[in-house]
Amino acid sequence: MTKLYKTGRRKILGKRGTKLVRSIVSTILTETLIVNSNREKKKEGISAMVISYNESDWIELSIKSISDIVDEFIVVDSSDDETVDILNKLSKEFPMKIIRQPLLGQKIARDTALKYVNYKYVLIFDPDFIGNDKLKIKIKEFLNNHYNDKYYYLVYWPWIALCGDLSHRCNYNYHVEHWLFTWSRKLKYLFDGKIDYLYSPLYYKRIDLSYEPLDYHMASVKKPERVALNNLFRKSFYFKILSEKGEREAKKALEKVALENYGTSDLREIGLRIIKESTKNKPCFNYTELPREILNRAKELDIPFGSCS
Repeated sequence: MTKLYKTGRRKILGKRGTKLVRSIVSTILTETLIVNSNREKKKEGISAMVISYNESDWIELSIKSISDIVDEFIVVDSSDDETVDILNKLSKEFPMKIIRQPLLGQKIARDTALKYVNYKYVLIFDPDFIGNDKLKIKIKEFLNNHYNDKYYYLVYWPWIALCGDLSHRCNYNYHVEHWLFTWSRKLKYLFDGKIDYLYSPLYYKRIDLSYEPLDYHMASVKKPERVALNNLFRKSFYFKILSEKGEREAKKALEKVALENYGTSDLREIGLRIIKESTKNKPCFNYTELPREILNRAKELDIPFGSCS
């Protein structure tokens, strides 16, 4: 019913109409004291919610990019690679609660993280998000202006998704979403068969923190060898064969697909070819605009900077 209600609301009202209705409803219910976010009795501050699965490429830089504006990190981790060691190290540097659980999907992981939140505001920050200096300034301004505020908020801003290398964006348009929101007992994540999304009551008020991008999404910018493996795993049905016939047969299937599709089993060469193909017809991006930390990490991972004309 919740899913149908939200979908119907958006279809009838549209994005602008939904925003207007939220503003009206939140004002009426909050000013008449029917709802008040301070009744949640959460401490003033920000809990960053991080859902990770084998995200060793960017997770350390991601967490450090927001560490000076976040009061705690709630990490739900399902990794079986070096991400585990990176998180253990970071947990000694920053206030961090790590919840280990099997890979059950984003919806379950996010709902799990919500249960452990100690602060009033929740920042969704995936382990391949990297904030820039403007993000920290804008969030600090928001906190200063809404300290001890009784309203419930959904705080929106855009980010830039890079694609394949550092010289291409995935889309012409920026992706805008509510990356920061007021915690509530009534919040929960839903799954529509394709993506998970946050269900929030209509009295949540929308705020646009910025119309300029405030962080970078590096989901499609990976080490070439990892790009190759992800591609070959899918094409060779690696995990299906692994579960049915064992590792030896799964590896044979993977190598066969590599040779048939790319004429080589060299993972770096395959990865670079996939990256080059994936950037065709993608919007250009000037990588010199990126923070120095991203450029340095890309060099460490041997990720191509690319070029764009």
